Amino acid sequence: MTTTAQAARPAPAAVPPRNRAERLLLPATFITSLGNGIQLVAAAVLIFTTGQSALAVGWLYILVSIPPALLSLWFGTIADRFDRRTLCLIADLAGAAAAAFLPVWILTGGDPGPVAYGTAFALSLLSAMFMPASNALIKERVHPARTARFSAHYEMAMQAGLLLSAAAGGILIHYVGTTPLFMFNGVTFLASAVALWAMRKAPVRSDTADRAAAADGVPGAPLVRLGLLYACGQTMIMVSNTTLIVLVYDAFDRGAGVYGIVDALAGLGFCVAAALYPRLSARFGEFRTAVAGGIGCALVSFVLPLHLAVLLLAVPPAAFMVGLSRVGMRSILLRSVPERRAGRLFGAVNAAGLGLSAAMTVLVAAVADATHIRYGFYVLGAFCAIMTAATAFTLRRKMNEAPPPGSGMSRQ
Repeated sequence: MTTTAQAARPAPAAVPPRNRAERLLLPATFITSLGNGIQLVAAAVLIFTTGQSALAVGWLYILVSIPPALLSLWFGTIADRFDRRTLCLIADLAGAAAAAFLPVWILTGGDPGPVAYGTAFALSLLSAMFMPASNALIKERVHPARTARFSAHYEMAMQAGLLLSAAAGGILIHYVGTTPLFMFNGVTFLASAVALWAMRKAPVRSDTADRAAAADGVPGAPLVRLGLLYACGQTMIMVSNTTLIVLVYDAFDRGAGVYGIVDALAGLGFCVAAALYPRLSARFGEFRTAVAGGIGCALVSFVLPLHLAVLLLAVPPAAFMVGLSRVGMRSILLRSVPERRAGRLFGAVNAAGLGLSAAMTVLVAAVADATHIRYGFYVLGAFCAIMTAATAFTLRRKMNEAPPPGSGMSRQ
């Protein structure tokens, strides 16, 4: 017999089918991720082979990190004032022109070194505009009830592009050189622009719909602390990329082949996390799943430097857990932030994540240089575990009070 309380409980909201924007955003994300990954690999190889200096490659990575760290918040504010789809189209078309300039310059006999740096900086600048605008576009076009699923598919598309770029980039550079890959990156920007153009403009809202869109999200949501949790996951990923290189090359005395295997295993872990996230979050809750993933990855990092065999076995579950955290926190942020502030939020989160990653990279490198790389992993793991746990503890009541995905929130 059904009790009164059970009868009064609202039925779960039905998840609507994918719309046109959602179908096009995913291939655009995959294409962009693939092209950017190949571009960075090819640029690093070009600079190293022409300059014969590892420091020259290091300056490339430093250069491409400056625009997102300094300008993401400002570009996010712009994304909240102007049409997000138009901004993404401008970034893609300008990116195609910038990417195509380098191979043309090389083919005409120009010195590739300075232009490679300039092209990388220009593409990073455009990426700093594209990132908050595209995330705000997701908030604008994807139905709230589909946020968790879309966030998982979005992460899978991004990681699949990066994983394929690492493998395909190395193989293609060996057979055709770097110049055709720069031209290929320009084509990927054009393909992404075509997908965005096919998305069409957002339907014109009525005054009532405009007011609803401005007020949507979760009232009183602790966006700063939620953004900090997302930034912690970003820090774990970015700093680990640096420490893993040192671990494989220096501590384990292995080469590019082993590092490629480690990178592939990490990508596999990310993709599995994205595939399983909807089921896990439906069973345990989005916030619990995201926090458990972040803390779990930080704890697993303590065993990574023990032995090469341990590293190969532990990297997939570590990537799986940080993938759960990344997908979960993006989904929660998308659902919590009002649409009118989505660009600023993701711009600020991206800038905070990059700044925190830079500071932790310096600290971890100093500890590793003074002692051993394993202690760098210990410092990184302890910092991320404590920061994630402490921030999540302050949010336990807020997140318990938050409505489930899709309940009472709809977009016109």
